[in-house]
Amino acid sequence: MSETRTRPKRAEVRLPDIDTVYTINPDGSRNFLHPADVKGRFQVRKNLVFAVLIAIYIVLPWIKIGGHPAVQLDIPGRNAFLFGLTFTNQDFYLMFFVLSGIGFTLFVITSLWGRIWCGYACPQTVFLEGVYRKIERRIEGPRAKRIRRNLGPATFDKIWRKTLKHGIFLGLSVLLAHAFVAYFIPVHELGHAVFRNPAAHKTAFLWTMAWTAILYFDYSWFREQTCLIICPYGRLQSALIDRDSIIIGYDGNRGEPRSKVNDDGGDCIDCKRCVQVCPTGIDIRNGLQLECVGCANCVDACDEIMGKIHRPPGLIRYDSLNGFEGKPRARLLRPRVFVYAFLGLLGLTVATGSVVLRKPFEVKALRARGLPYTLEEGRVRDLYTIHIQNKQREARTYRIELPQDPARPFLKFIAPQTRLTLDALADAEVPIFAYLAREQYEAPFPLTFTVVDSASGHRRSVKVRFRGP
Repeated sequence: MSETRTRPKRAEVRLPDIDTVYTINPDGSRNFLHPADVKGRFQVRKNLVFAVLIAIYIVLPWIKIGGHPAVQLDIPGRNAFLFGLTFTNQDFYLMFFVLSGIGFTLFVITSLWGRIWCGYACPQTVFLEGVYRKIERRIEGPRAKRIRRNLGPATFDKIWRKTLKHGIFLGLSVLLAHAFVAYFIPVHELGHAVFRNPAAHKTAFLWTMAWTAILYFDYSWFREQTCLIICPYGRLQSALIDRDSIIIGYDGNRGEPRSKVNDDGGDCIDCKRCVQVCPTGIDIRNGLQLECVGCANCVDACDEIMGKIHRPPGLIRYDSLNGFEGKPRARLLRPRVFVYAFLGLLGLTVATGSVVLRKPFEVKALRARGLPYTLEEGRVRDLYTIHIQNKQREARTYRIELPQDPARPFLKFIAPQTRLTLDALADAEVPIFAYLAREQYEAPFPLTFTVVDSASGHRRSVKVRFRGP
């Protein structure tokens, strides 16, 4: 006789608690979440933000500024294009200041408003809540139907819905993967590669397939575990916020003791609507938790229930820990905020200043590998390689000025060329031989090579040392 599935008794239903991760069952298996749909003012704002961010993500590679995409990372060419600015591998050090500035800016936001980044702008939330789960609700229905269908047998209705959903998920993952790869390969080249033999564009094809697999796995199965297990930002929350940070919380003074609608007690009627809509499976009434991503689903859900039972909204709301305890209103400007803001502005200021003062071309002098010098027919010979990199988006002609040392009139130089033209973002190396009679050499002495941009007159000098026995 086949075993039949029965719904668990109410007393056996597991509820979120403060000590365990609700998405993991006591036996270690996965407890899949089925967040209920919710409507409200914060959902309208989130959906608008989601739409804008998704549009920016998809459209940005198509916008051209100065003949190049608005944002493109050309890894094979070791170049990057960012809103009309061109960067080469020599500018990679700027990433430290940019990332540190962005990081401390995020610290400021977290200190002021908690995990508002996670709830409104994180790509994991934007695509999971703004795209994939909306499609899932449209195909499989509301939360109660999805749960019953998943617990039931493999009927035709269940199979076709699951097949359609995962087919759409896979197709979306392919599209989003191509949108991601477009930040590394110009869209016109990517468009040609899509309709050609994958072997002709093996690297792009492999990256696209790998990113497709990652997106499909994440948004169709792993989901909230990315926020709970992989992302380190949630672990930083407890260190970044304080009692004056604006967070989402439950007003226990107003809600407790929980009661039925017509009974005396607090405003919370223990409907568990806030639990049902939570995308990470927590009960916000248990207090601030690392798993909370600040999505405001529970705020809209609770306000909806309060409206139905004719009680004021705000039982679950944005407020500070001091505010929930009835203490004075949160102070936005606090010492830690100033510290984070100063460090963030410092990083962004250094990055901006470095970009503004960035040189139009790079010059380096490299010595020959092996012996530092050679003796040749009674002369000391040193070999230098002058490396010139054009960082402009147009071709440039450069002139190499050889050192002039009146104290050493017998110092001679041989260079195959002292004038060269480089294409946009190209580089080249010019070998230069320096000769000095053996009897005239006494000790190492400096030499200065100067490279001049013929168009702008900009000069860059590099110093080397002439060495001998």
